[in-house]
Amino acid sequence: MYTEHHLLFLHRLAHLAAFGVMLVGVVVLVGWFNHIPALYRVEKDLPLMTPGAAFSFVFTGAALFLLQPEKTSLLRRMAGRLLALGGVVLGLLMLLSSWHSIPDALLGQGLTPLTWLNLSDAKDSPQAGMAFILTCTGLFFLSLERQALINVAQWAAFFSVMLLVAVFFGYAHQEDMFKVFTGEAGMALPTATAFALVGWGIILAKVEKGFFRIMASNASGGLVVRRVMFLMALFPPLLGWLPVLVEHRTLTHTQVESLLASGMVMVIVLIVIRLAYQLDQEETLREQAQHEILQHQTDLDQMVRLNTLGEMASGIAHELNQPLAAVANYASACQRILQADGASARLQEPLQAIQQQALRASEIIRRMRALVRKQPPHKVMACVEQVIHEALHLSKTGTTRLDVPLLLELDDTVPDIPLDIIQIQQVILNIVQNGRDAMHDTPSHRRQILVRSFLNQTGCVQVDISDTGSGMDAELKQRVFDAFVTTKGAQGMGIGLSLCRSIIEAHGGRLWVESEPEQGATFSFTLPVA
Repeated sequence: MYTEHHLLFLHRLAHLAAFGVMLVGVVVLVGWFNHIPALYRVEKDLPLMTPGAAFSFVFTGAALFLLQPEKTSLLRRMAGRLLALGGVVLGLLMLLSSWHSIPDALLGQGLTPLTWLNLSDAKDSPQAGMAFILTCTGLFFLSLERQALINVAQWAAFFSVMLLVAVFFGYAHQEDMFKVFTGEAGMALPTATAFALVGWGIILAKVEKGFFRIMASNASGGLVVRRVMFLMALFPPLLGWLPVLVEHRTLTHTQVESLLASGMVMVIVLIVIRLAYQLDQEETLREQAQHEILQHQTDLDQMVRLNTLGEMASGIAHELNQPLAAVANYASACQRILQADGASARLQEPLQAIQQQALRASEIIRRMRALVRKQPPHKVMACVEQVIHEALHLSKTGTTRLDVPLLLELDDTVPDIPLDIIQIQQVILNIVQNGRDAMHDTPSHRRQILVRSFLNQTGCVQVDISDTGSGMDAELKQRVFDAFVTTKGAQGMGIGLSLCRSIIEAHGGRLWVESEPEQGATFSFTLPVA
């Protein structure tokens, strides 16, 4: 379903997300070490990222990086799990520190270097603690390499990213959404950005194993999802950061927000237009491919017909020899009659016979040309019983050579029906010859071919041709009517039954087979009465 090109691209984005998370943590720690408030709180009146959260993001990003390869070593996987579990523990301490002082002491002991430097006395928000618990639990699930848990981790990461949209929109509108609902200070902008990177990193790290694997698809659905996902990943952080960074004296916060929203709407429109053009191009390419496939199938059918004529050449030549031999005999008789008296009256009968046999030979040749040119069937009202007899007469030489008895159970009450005599004879001849070939390894006393004709329950004429050969397994039965499928090795081309099916379907009927291994096979086809 997915393609290696898109999968590699998504995995690289997951690596960038992991490095981005670690970079955010390092930048914030640099800000604390060097007393640069702009690096950990952006502006004085906005919430800040604590050193503990920054340190946690460093090894959370490391855990995300370690767990990304499709086949990770045991040592790497264990290291990633330990870092993920450490993030869960730190998240619990951050969450509990809102209600008790003991977690603060434990957190300080866990981050002893930061405590010695006395970088900050600020507490992490409960929201940050809960987010660490959820994201690090998702990373731990990711490490277990089970599809169900990977799905859980991806969906948890997706919903957490969607919740962070409220944080970014809060910064865009100068409204602390968490403070409105909980009364506590909200999440810092760098903290929300780092969590968003972790969330997208979890989704993309093993995207091919979870629900979001459609993102790596080369089909239209994959293209749409990738565009929508990237838009969702980029738009909320930009909406949160740009009003804070771009705002200055000449423009108010609201004006910056309006300009940003206008720009983003324009970007969305351009992305949608570009996506529409790409989908339209893919649809055009798909239609062209379908047309080429149909053309290829048409050419293949034509080649099948030409090759099948080669297999039938001996039988058709035998059929043509009969009327031509009759023409020669009648012509010789005419010469003898001319040498006798009263020739004019006696010549009428042989000359009429010559004309009939010549027309018969001409009709056979015309049908051959129609088959080569793939013209529609030339249907005439014909007796199915007579058509079967004539077809079996063509195959008699081959079956006699193998000493295969031909048994007939033909219902003489079957009415005449419209059909192309030559084409239906071709179908019967091909099936009978296949049945004969299938009995090469069958003991001579068990060889036989049974041909039945009758009106079935649907009111159609049905012809069954049964042999006592080696039969077919279920797999071969599914493919036996496909082109180039043969059991004859180099001696067969695998095109006869495919052509037979085309002929029967062109007559409005159906061709199928019933068979079991070592139990022979019965090929059946139906022809509509009218």
